[in-house]
Amino acid sequence: MKYSLEPPPTYFVHVPKTGGISLGTLLEANFKHGDYVKLYKRTLAQLTPADLKQFRCYHAMHQGRSMFNMVGRSDLICITMVRDPVERTVSDILYLQRTVARAPETFTTTYLAQVEPLVHADLSECLDHTAFVSECDRQIKTLGILEDYIPLFKGSEDASSGRSILRPYHLPPLMDTENKAMLLNNARHWLGEMAVVGIHEYYVESVLLVCESLGISAPTTLPRRNVNPQRTDLTSRYRTQLSPKLVAQIEELTYHDQQLYDEACELFREQWAVYQACPRQRTYSIAPRLRQAAPQVRRVLRPVKQFFRKVFPRSRP
Repeated sequence: MKYSLEPPPTYFVHVPKTGGISLGTLLEANFKHGDYVKLYKRTLAQLTPADLKQFRCYHAMHQGRSMFNMVGRSDLICITMVRDPVERTVSDILYLQRTVARAPETFTTTYLAQVEPLVHADLSECLDHTAFVSECDRQIKTLGILEDYIPLFKGSEDASSGRSILRPYHLPPLMDTENKAMLLNNARHWLGEMAVVGIHEYYVESVLLVCESLGISAPTTLPRRNVNPQRTDLTSRYRTQLSPKLVAQIEELTYHDQQLYDEACELFREQWAVYQACPRQRTYSIAPRLRQAAPQVRRVLRPVKQFFRKVFPRSRP
C-alpha cells in the first residue's frame, strides 16, 4: 500500500436521481477546501471557462460530455452512477412534483403554468404530459448529448440576467438531440472510458469501487442526501408499488435507457469482480485524515499551551 496526500483529480458525472448528491458529499469530504466544485448552474454563473482548470474534483450536476471536454484535462479519473430506468424515472417525477410545490420561483412562469396543476396528480397523469415525459431517458441524455455550455458561464447574457438558473433551460445543442440511437451510442462510449460505473441498486458496492479507485477509505455510514422524504424503506422498489400497465408504459418510454443500464450493469460486474479479487486499496490518501484529526490535536494541545503561557508569560516592553 502506498500513501498520497490527496485523492487523484476526479470528474463525477452526476446523472439525476441516482444517489449523486450523497456520493458528491463523500467526495467533497475527501478533497481539501477549494479543490472540490459542484458544477451546477448557479456556480457556473460565477465562473469563466478558464476558471475550470483550477479544481481537482468536479461534481458535474447533470452536465454531460461537453462540460468534461471544456475542462480539458487528461488526468481526471471519471466516475458515474446509473439506476434502473423505471426506478429513476419515478423518482425524478416525484422529485419534480415536490420541487414545483416547494420552490416554484426556480421555474419559468410558462413551464410553471403547465406543471403546477399536476403537483398532486397520480403518476399515470404525469406520464401523459410532455413536461414529465421529458424526464424519461435522462441517462442517455446526460451521458450522450453534446451541448454548448457557454451560456451558463459568467459574462453571458442569460447568466447575468439569471435566466440560466431557471428550469427548464435548454442549452444550444451540438447534435441532433432527438436521435436517441446516437445518444445511446455516445453514452455507451463514455461509460467504456470510465474508471467506475456504479449502480444505484448496488450502492454500497459502488461506493467501495469509488473509494478503491480514488484511494480513500470507505465511510462507516453512507451519507444520505436528497432522498424522497416519503420513502422510509430505501430497499423497497417503485416497481412493486405500480400496476403492471404503468410499469410497461415507463419501460416503453425508457427503452434506450434500459439498454444503457444493462451495459452499465455488465461493466459494474466486471469492475466488482476485479475488486473482489484484490480488495485492498492500492493507494491511501492521508489528507482527509489529517484534516479530521486537526481539531482533535488542537483540543489536546490547548491546555498544554495555556499551561506554558501561565508559567512562562511573555515579557512586555
